[in-house]
Amino acid sequence: MTLAADPRYRVVRPAPEDEDLEVFVFELDAVPEMIDGIAACLTDDEYRRAERLVSDRDRQRFITTRGLVRHILAARLGIAPARIEFEYGPQGKPILSSRMPAGDLHFSVSRSEDAAAVALSTNREVGVDIEAVRPVPEADQIASLCFSASEHDTYLALRTEERLTGFLQRWTRLEAISKAEGCGLGQPISSNERDWSVHAFIPSPGYIGTVVVQKRLEDPHDGIGTKNPGAPRWPCGEGREGLGGRRPAAVQRASGRADA
Repeated sequence: MTLAADPRYRVVRPAPEDEDLEVFVFELDAVPEMIDGIAACLTDDEYRRAERLVSDRDRQRFITTRGLVRHILAARLGIAPARIEFEYGPQGKPILSSRMPAGDLHFSVSRSEDAAAVALSTNREVGVDIEAVRPVPEADQIASLCFSASEHDTYLALRTEERLTGFLQRWTRLEAISKAEGCGLGQPISSNERDWSVHAFIPSPGYIGTVVVQKRLEDPHDGIGTKNPGAPRWPCGEGREGLGGRRPAAVQRASGRADA
């Protein structure tokens, strides 16, 4: 399979200054014969994960995403997709196995409805999150729990017709940083948000995305020595668990998008 020849595939470069950062965007509802070709490289464990999904469409999208990730990484490493091996962090973040000839290749995956994004970076951690633009009834509640005080104020100041886009822009940034950290929801973040270069992008019409990449050592930390207005009130830490030690249902539902 040649990815570049498929019209469902494109490369986004959201930050020309970050030469080692690229994002691959795909439409997932492929024809059955294409899925078979992509999925031939999956392991038995990956098929078992797919089988645990309830709907045929979700299983198909998971299989397609996982196969595409393997093909992208294999092309970069010069090996067959079936030879790609993954390891997983404490919160389930996939990374290339230490047995892979990967050098310092980092990747992150996000999937929402019919779109998937795979971000690659050399030498630096990376995180990506995409969301379909659709109503989020509990957006105001989630914003009050998860956004920093200053961001919450600017969010509330938006006109009604701007609220959904404003919410998703902020939410995808928080999720991308959490995924780059590999901390998972409800776990403490180990770095400051100023440690990341943040880039918004449009994966496809009707979607919003954010990709973050670790700043180089020589990069300046904006606002160092001052209060960081972008720091989330509940990035991945205790606050996201909510009152009584439980994560608020609104946050749980909002963060329940499927990643490969």
